[in-house]
Amino acid sequence: MIRLALLDDHPAVLTGLQRFLEPVPDVEVLAAAADPEALERLLAGRSPDVLILDYDPLRGGGLSLCWRIKCRPGAPRVLLYTSYSSPALALAARAAQADGVLDKSASAATLAGTIRRLADGESELPPVRRRDFELAVARLADEDLPVFAMLLDGTTLPDIAESMRLPEGEAAHRARRVIERLGPGVQGSISPRRIA
Repeated sequence: MIRLALLDDHPAVLTGLQRFLEPVPDVEVLAAAADPEALERLLAGRSPDVLILDYDPLRGGGLSLCWRIKCRPGAPRVLLYTSYSSPALALAARAAQADGVLDKSASAATLAGTIRRLADGESELPPVRRRDFELAVARLADEDLPVFAMLLDGTTLPDIAESMRLPEGEAAHRARRVIERLGPGVQGSISPRRIA
């Protein structure tokens, strides 16, 4: 049984996801909410295998939230579910250590298949073209490039801090800065608390 948590601040999308996923025989929706704090309360200590996280650059916060969730021990697999797929998002999602990106226009069968593959430990990230990578690197300061490389490698926050000889808080600040600069929109600050 694949345990899911759903986080999307658009009520119609959240309701639609729940209606589709609840009858799927190998999926259990543990909780669905419009904000991280409500999701934490609804999870009540239960840990999802996969978190479906809305990404909307106009509302911000999705990439930073993804990264902070992935920094926690025992973090769920994270699927960025978005209407804003782009080459910039593909690279930013990798830096945020998302496990998958799926456009909201994808079919229900594609969504179910993606959830199953993520739960099995596979990744569903779009490829990044060389030109898009070069454009992203050009948006970063020289001091951010080592952090960017480590994020792409999936390096943990403590290991980034150790490698850069920085306090963990400063390493976290630099990592968030990189992710925010890569994102195709403005990122906000949302606390992940205990979603993982």
